[in-house]
Amino acid sequence: MTYDVFIDSFGARWQDPPPPRYRAAVLSINLTDVLLNPPDDPNISDTVARQTGLDPEMNTYILGTAGAARIVDDAVHELTALLTSAGDRPVQLLVGCWYGKHRAPAIADAIGRRLHLHGVRAAVTHHHINRPPVPRKHPQPGCPFCAIIHHGADATLVRAWSDTVAIAPHRGGCTPGHILVIPRGHVRDFTTDPVVAGITMQRTAELAHELGIAPSADGGGCNTICNAGAVASQTVFHHHQHLLPRIAGDGLALPWAHRVVVAEASA
Repeated sequence: MTYDVFIDSFGARWQDPPPPRYRAAVLSINLTDVLLNPPDDPNISDTVARQTGLDPEMNTYILGTAGAARIVDDAVHELTALLTSAGDRPVQLLVGCWYGKHRAPAIADAIGRRLHLHGVRAAVTHHHINRPPVPRKHPQPGCPFCAIIHHGADATLVRAWSDTVAIAPHRGGCTPGHILVIPRGHVRDFTTDPVVAGITMQRTAELAHELGIAPSADGGGCNTICNAGAVASQTVFHHHQHLLPRIAGDGLALPWAHRVVVAEASA
């Protein structure tokens, strides 16, 4: 079958958006910041975990969100106008949200159905709708880092970003200047959400350069360490990255240092 419009929904977090259709005129809609994110609504967290944007309950929720009807109306209007000017070329519409599981599929499907009512042949493909369930990131009762980030518990703040914070450890740390870089969203450890882990590591690297503790010609340096699981020495189960300034003779002996030297020598 020949289609007039190809509609592709996807999740930006997966970093593999659909390829453009050959010779297609392309429009895009980014829903990440313009439509309520269902995974961030704790009132429907159980439904979010079980359903996608095509399931009736979740579909009704998304399409009933403020601004959703206007997005669909505008997209149909723009696609119809673009088809008129594109001649015999098809049109591709990319509809993206963060995870590609709820908002983007619901909006893409609604646009496709509206186009069908106008006699437009539209093919709708959902590229990331079947990706694994997304971990919830809501503040957790009893988590000391959530208490600092969301409830103002006592802490020495070093730096704050929109996605992470950096604080000094309560007990002084392992070396002078020891810092913890912590994502604002609650994830258990760095294996829980690779995107959150990557952002936390990025902020840690930025901070090391900003504070002048990255490796230098005068012998300075630093370690960055994160632990996942009690057996790996994790004591607070909210992901965090340790940034430890190092100088010669500071007395901090990392437990695997000797093993690393032996392994490298025998490699």
